[in-house]
Amino acid sequence: MGIVPVANLKTDYQFPTPSYIMPIAKNFVAVQKAVIECAIAGCSTIWIVANQDTAPILKKVIGEYTYDPIYYNVDFGSPFVSDKRHEIPIYYTGIRDKDRHRRDSYGWSAIHGIHSAWWVSYKISKWIIPEKYFISFPMGIHDWKVTRKHRKIIGDRDNNYFATYNGKTVKDNLPLSFTMRKEDFIECRRHVNKLTTKEYYPPAEGEEMPSKRLSAEERWSARRFDFSIVYEKTKEEGAIRHELEWFFDISKWGEYTEYMGSEHTIEIPIKALTKSRKHAKLFQ
Repeated sequence: MGIVPVANLKTDYQFPTPSYIMPIAKNFVAVQKAVIECAIAGCSTIWIVANQDTAPILKKVIGEYTYDPIYYNVDFGSPFVSDKRHEIPIYYTGIRDKDRHRRDSYGWSAIHGIHSAWWVSYKISKWIIPEKYFISFPMGIHDWKVTRKHRKIIGDRDNNYFATYNGKTVKDNLPLSFTMRKEDFIECRRHVNKLTTKEYYPPAEGEEMPSKRLSAEERWSARRFDFSIVYEKTKEEGAIRHELEWFFDISKWGEYTEYMGSEHTIEIPIKALTKSRKHAKLFQ
């Protein structure tokens, strides 16, 4: 399953519009890049983590489903090419109220997206519970088409996948794509919950219950955790690493302007793959 986190995304610039719809090519915005990367990586579903204030904008831009680029125009000998296309549903989920202003760092958004995908699958059937998740960040800009070469590796249930740049990964606080297995998700979530402060200092000697409250700034430190802490427990042993030829973190204004002025360009998918699509409602 693909995870695209946008909830609590922080940048060093501010616009009236969300930063993840910044243009990165003609008629192509950052969040569309993340979605198409999940699709070409072979994800069966895509989960976008966005809170209620921005979800309507995303639904307008992204829609409710897209297609697997690999199978969109492939001729399998059938006169009806559309019959062979693989539809990829897109779902939206928001950070839970109990986690807001407590654990809701940007890195936690991906953890919550994984939990949502797991929980919905579990409620339907234990046979469709995902075992691996591909996380793509809208603000990490690179040639999304190279992900196609590693599609089989990304789908490998036993080993993780890390996109790297200059030898660095998401654990170095760069928005680089990577995978996480269900065991990694459990360990990462447990790690965050263990490290975070809460509302009170630990009980003093002789106390059964804590009595001294932390200052407002010290409470719930997990809301400020970066990628290196949130994803620290993601297993790297045996992981496949893919060194990117070029990469820009456009959550920084300097890198965004550098990318827009560079010789590097992103190939825009055909319009059919970026068009906002919705399923027809019943009984209209």
